[in-house]
Amino acid sequence: MFKILFVILSLSYSELLANKKTGRLSFGGGIHNFMKNGYSVCVQPAAGGCDPDSNTNAVLPIPYKDISTVFSFEYFAKRNIFKILKPFIGYNHTTDDASYSYFGLSADLFFGDCKCFIVTPSLAAGWYIDGDEIRLGHKVEFRSGGDIYYRFRNDVRIGVGFYHISNAGLGDSNPGAEQAILKYQIPF
Repeated sequence: MFKILFVILSLSYSELLANKKTGRLSFGGGIHNFMKNGYSVCVQPAAGGCDPDSNTNAVLPIPYKDISTVFSFEYFAKRNIFKILKPFIGYNHTTDDASYSYFGLSADLFFGDCKCFIVTPSLAAGWYIDGDEIRLGHKVEFRSGGDIYYRFRNDVRIGVGFYHISNAGLGDSNPGAEQAILKYQIPF
């Protein structure tokens, strides 16, 4: 993290800022929990629940080793904060009925003479609902990661994002989940 911060601070602001100040809509799809860690939801809640302290023969949570498909929608605001940070909101939904609504800040770092190669680190906080998906240990989850894009002349971007979702120790367990999402962004 400190290396990324050092690179950001060592670049001139002309390298970081785009010529146009537009909002963006982002649509994407990819894989959720591709590192295959964590625990599943209780598999037999009707048999007495999954409380390990209960005296029932209920089936306790089992290791979760599946990946699922995730669909993503994000809106990046038109205005920047401190000339570099762009607020955004987003929503992810998996094929196993997990959902994650979040808001956060991102920064576009432009590379090349054309400023067409973009790296966008981001940090967000949001509300996670497990569904039939990996149990992340808390409803409040944080997402860190970033995107790598190619920007066309009409400001449309195509790229891939990699993220880690974690509760930062707020819950009793914190397995985390990773996402890899192909993205398509249009100026708005």
